Amino acid sequence: MKRFGELLFEATDDTMRQIFGESTSEMIYGFMERHVMVKREEIGERMEVFYSYLEKLLGSEGAQIVRETSLRRLCLKLQREYEEIETYLSFLDKLYEVKFKLLVPSPSSPTGSSFSGRFLRRKPSACN
Repeated sequence: MKRFGELLFEATDDTMRQIFGESTSEMIYGFMERHVMVKREEIGERMEVFYSYLEKLLGSEGAQIVRETSLRRLCLKLQREYEEIETYLSFLDKLYEVKFKLLVPSPSSPTGSSFSGRFLRRKPSACN
């Protein structure tokens, strides 16, 4: 299985290319590499920096569109259905929740524990 950061980058890159096209996406990646020193292949591991810079370029609404669409694509890549969650949860909270679900076995699996299930039920889920 691919690393979480790779899947996250693929989902974000697909979103960028769908929204902005090839040349504009390449231009944004080039600006980012020069201004915040984040290479394209590092985006999945340095999402906070990437989205902070994207917000400076596009404004908060534009960056929000890319974030939410990327999260939906990530869930599709994981073959899970996206579920809207309350607006008070930040994008990064959603990402960490998805990552946590991948790392911790579910309570219904033979090795799962009630510990992980108890904590996963406390917050609304980003992916089902």
